[in-house]
Amino acid sequence: MNKSKLKRALILGCALFLGTGPEGYVSAAGDITYEGGFVVDEDHKGVVRPIRPAEVLVNRNNAKTKEPIESDSPSSAARKGKKAKDTGISPEHPLTFTADYIRYNHSTGDVMAEGRIDMRQMMDQYTTEYVYGNTVTQQYVIPGEVHWKNPTTDMTAQRAEYDGAASIGKFYDFSGWDSGLYYFKGDKGTYYRKDNKMVADRGYFTTKHAVAKVPDYRIEADTIEIYPGDHYTAYNVKLKVKNTTLISFPKYRASLKNDNAVSPWSLLPRPKYDSDNGWGWHNGLELPVAHNDDLYFYIRNEWYTKSGYKPDVGFSYSTPFGWFNFHYAEKESSINDEGGLWIKKRPSLEFKSNRYYLFKSPFYAGISGEIGYWDEERAGGNCKGSYKGFDVYISGDPIKLGRFLTFNWRAGIAKDYYGYQNEIRENKYYSVGLMGGYRAVSGWINYTNRAITGYTPYLYDTFSTTKPIDIGFRLELTPKDAVSVSWTIDAKNGNVDHRYYTYYRDMHSFYGWIRYDTVEKKTTFMIMPKDFRF
Repeated sequence: MNKSKLKRALILGCALFLGTGPEGYVSAAGDITYEGGFVVDEDHKGVVRPIRPAEVLVNRNNAKTKEPIESDSPSSAARKGKKAKDTGISPEHPLTFTADYIRYNHSTGDVMAEGRIDMRQMMDQYTTEYVYGNTVTQQYVIPGEVHWKNPTTDMTAQRAEYDGAASIGKFYDFSGWDSGLYYFKGDKGTYYRKDNKMVADRGYFTTKHAVAKVPDYRIEADTIEIYPGDHYTAYNVKLKVKNTTLISFPKYRASLKNDNAVSPWSLLPRPKYDSDNGWGWHNGLELPVAHNDDLYFYIRNEWYTKSGYKPDVGFSYSTPFGWFNFHYAEKESSINDEGGLWIKKRPSLEFKSNRYYLFKSPFYAGISGEIGYWDEERAGGNCKGSYKGFDVYISGDPIKLGRFLTFNWRAGIAKDYYGYQNEIRENKYYSVGLMGGYRAVSGWINYTNRAITGYTPYLYDTFSTTKPIDIGFRLELTPKDAVSVSWTIDAKNGNVDHRYYTYYRDMHSFYGWIRYDTVEKKTTFMIMPKDFRF
């Protein structure tokens, strides 16, 4: 057999994870063909390309002539209205294959390759050192290590098998990454190429910063169905911290699309402390509704020794233009420095739009709003009533000022309508900031100006400072330790409202910090995860 036919046979036999034909045969002319949508052949330039199903019949009818059969080009086929079945290999997406050594049995269809084997099609790449199989049965085996890589998957297995007729690959003792964030490992995995689905048996997965000999935390399951870059469904699930099981589920489904998606990691309890609320811990649970990754039910829990239990429970819905949240929540003020000021939103419907860039510029606009009923408990009686509000803003991508500085800005108008005492408040604001660093030293300065008219009856919604300046410096002591000092200054009167001293610690899969305010004599302690949000 000449080199051209050897090359062709190897491509047929070693299309592991890429081939799709259900049957192989040897023609009377001695040429190897491959059925099931496309036949792999070479054009006059020696480039491997598929032949259409109609051409297979022509080859069969002319097998005894040994004459080459010219095929239509893709463009002429398109003009004739032909439509080839999408089997993965196509004229637009050919298979390529290289190996150091090839052996092929013409009569039996047995094929073997070894050395540096590299198989590619579209964005999939498979590399290994030894492959054997049969072009007739379409069964192939990689007895040693194989590496599979594409834009969302980077996986290694110690053994693999492939059924070319069904386009199903099996991996044994495998581990790898999805989207560079999620690490997975299992005893056996089955990849259904047509569905782009991986089923892992007796496996677990975790996030990148938690990876260790015994991961900091992980999801274990009897079976995990993974749709790379989209979502996963796990059965008989256990959420574990090291070797301790926190909670079990018969079934759990969640998204792999982005870090804002629902996540079982939020169940992990995280401690916190501040002088106003005392010691506490918080966690949460998020579950998709009706197998819809865009709609989910959630509950977020916070417990404090001084303030008690503070829940946030409701439904969140992501749309192409923004995010809706309908919930009952008890929220602490983030703008009033008195601390420990909580309000009950019972209920509240909130909306936050996506960023909309203006005429392909780096500038964008957005809007957020809320409709609900607010209830604030305080000395002298409750302040409660309906609430409506919105915030329209314009901003831009960070602007680089040389190698070490970045400039940020934002401007907008917010308006609040309070049912209690029928008050209306308007806030026209802008903020600007510089941040930068060199080696182990970084710093920042931010200024916000709020022009407020009207009045809010709620302490929760009251600004302590309308014109704050925030200044700070941070020094990295080691790769895992840092300290900072920062100030909040009221630009209206020059008073220093806060002076913070903070110590930061990198805790492998979490960040921890403790902060002391020398002005208000208050301490805050927090631990937050690196790979997901709460």
